[in-house]
Amino acid sequence: MEDKYLMENLMYGSKVINDLYMHGFIESSNAPIFEAFTKALQETSKLHNEIFKAMESANFYTISNVEEKKIKQTKEKLEKTCQECCNKEK
Repeated sequence: MEDKYLMENLMYGSKVINDLYMHGFIESSNAPIFEAFTKALQETSKLHNEIFKAMESANFYTISNVEEKKIKQTKEKLEKTCQECCNKEK
């Protein structure tokens, strides 16, 4: 298999696991469970970051700066969509 494909799958899997641990962390019913999920979340977050760094250094994952104009356009679009949804509820 191609390295990029494998690393993308690892990245996706770590996101799913982090999400599950985050929900356990948020909904912990007592201190020992909270501590267990906190530790698991920290460990998987660190692993996820290591995968990201490896992908970035292999040029499998590139980050580029976004123009402020595009950020404003997206913000305005989302605000408009939100307002439309709120008006439908009334």
